[in-house]
Amino acid sequence: MRHIVMLGAFGLCPIMATAQPAGEMEAAREILLELQSRSFAENREYCGYIGLMPDGTYMATEVTRGTSDSCLSRGDESRFVEVTASFHTHAGYDPDADSEVPSVEDLAGDIDEGVNGYVATPGGRLWFNDGGDGVAYLICGPNCMGQDPRYR
Repeated sequence: MRHIVMLGAFGLCPIMATAQPAGEMEAAREILLELQSRSFAENREYCGYIGLMPDGTYMATEVTRGTSDSCLSRGDESRFVEVTASFHTHAGYDPDADSEVPSVEDLAGDIDEGVNGYVATPGGRLWFNDGGDGVAYLICGPNCMGQDPRYR
């Protein structure tokens, strides 16, 4: 086990937690790393789903371009044996937006859909929403996923 940070009712605190499936996290990290610079440049969220393929690998759907503060995936999930996670960026840096943590809506959506979730922020953080437990965990801190040049 490793120490990670949890976002819950009492704010940020170090905890011990079990890890999400490695293949799922790697697929999310790969697609979000690819999307970050486009998300910053266009100030748009990008989103989609990750699913389990018949051969046991994890793959992402086609990416959907959203608005500056929301995204609803239109990717084809039919090739998956199971949809396991959502993913999305949090657009470009905005000093008036609380975009460095998953929103209540981000976590609630994953809980409602019964999937995990991954959120990349303008500061370069990567978050994991545990859709089963209803808790968001910080996977890595500032600049681990690239950072919007305007970020302060």
